[in-house]
Amino acid sequence: MNVLLIGGGGREHTIAKKIKESKRLGKFYAIPGNPGIKNIAEVVNCDLNIKNIVNFAKNNAVDLIVCGPEQPLVEGLSDLAKESGIPVFGPSKNGAKLEGSKIYSKEIMAKYDIPTSDYKSFYDYESAYNYIQKRLTYPIVIKADGLAAGKGVKIVQNREDAFDVIKSYMVDKALGASSEHIIIEDFMVGEEMSALYVTDGKTFIPLLPARDYKKVFDDDKGENTGGMGCYAPHNSMTKDLQEEIETKIIHKLKIALEKEGIDYKGVLYVGLMLTNEGAKVVEFNCRFGDPETQVIVPLIESDLLELMYATAKGKIDNQKIKWKNDYAACVVIAMDGYPGDYKKGVKINFKTSPFDFIHAGTKYDGEDIVTNGGRVLNAVALGTSKTGALEQAYKLAQKVSFDGAFYRKDIGK
Repeated sequence: MNVLLIGGGGREHTIAKKIKESKRLGKFYAIPGNPGIKNIAEVVNCDLNIKNIVNFAKNNAVDLIVCGPEQPLVEGLSDLAKESGIPVFGPSKNGAKLEGSKIYSKEIMAKYDIPTSDYKSFYDYESAYNYIQKRLTYPIVIKADGLAAGKGVKIVQNREDAFDVIKSYMVDKALGASSEHIIIEDFMVGEEMSALYVTDGKTFIPLLPARDYKKVFDDDKGENTGGMGCYAPHNSMTKDLQEEIETKIIHKLKIALEKEGIDYKGVLYVGLMLTNEGAKVVEFNCRFGDPETQVIVPLIESDLLELMYATAKGKIDNQKIKWKNDYAACVVIAMDGYPGDYKKGVKINFKTSPFDFIHAGTKYDGEDIVTNGGRVLNAVALGTSKTGALEQAYKLAQKVSFDGAFYRKDIGK
């Protein structure tokens, strides 16, 4: 089976490593890839324009496109590839809208009684301003409606900060068109959980739940990021909680997909807050999480490529996932300034093989590997316990250095 992997981050490097293990794999291509992926697959010099992707797939007899990032899915990659008869592991444009529009996602949750925080949608600055002027309780959460690479969510503690955020989003267009419309929602208190499902729209197969750490600094301080570390499986998952999530969220979303006529073949990421009132949805994503993928996928014992192909073909009712009896931990090594402005092109010094790490934001500069993103490398390790996995991940994190490198020291605590 010839496979084309889309993406160039830590999530995609992790997926590439697992796909490479499959006995069914023929030729393996990646667009745009990174140094870690280049060590595994043939990296194609091509941008992420969905027409270019599909044309390459047609011209190179690709049997399956595996899409890592959300943007091509939101733009309709699956729909376009389907016209050429090429299966895609990733939902249709309508399915990807669950992530592509926070307002749409909230409307679906409200319509189908899926538990989430109370919210209001705003399409102009004046309405949002007037609402905040009257709002008495804080903190609140302000979200840009569109895709924002993990930077479209702000937790604000008072009215003045709220005014600053909505001005930045809606007037100054800090996130471009993504922040023209916003959501303001109640702040939820509880523990976070990432619950991922592989689904063909009818059958939902749960993956191991993970715990992501989104704040940039230790003790959950600083700005929200795309994720600074992770471990799996999540310690708080129980049979009762699993049943609650399946009944109150997944079952209702399955009905929503059917009634709304949404073609969904891929991964559904359900970001949860475990509140005193039960599990509530923070967000839906239309793809694997990052860095959750880095701790979930290495724990899969069975053939991931087989599962992805069956999913893309809409036939997973007889699929089962075999899991390793281990824990996995990931420590994200980031560049100073992230999630704000940061320097690129800084040489990375490895004290072990560069490919002992998951590459998230790197590129080649001649023979050197240099930084090319805010989240640069992932130190990932497995262990028979959560503590053991974390200890090994932190040991690995100490085997690399570059000017401006930093990472959280409290992942898993």
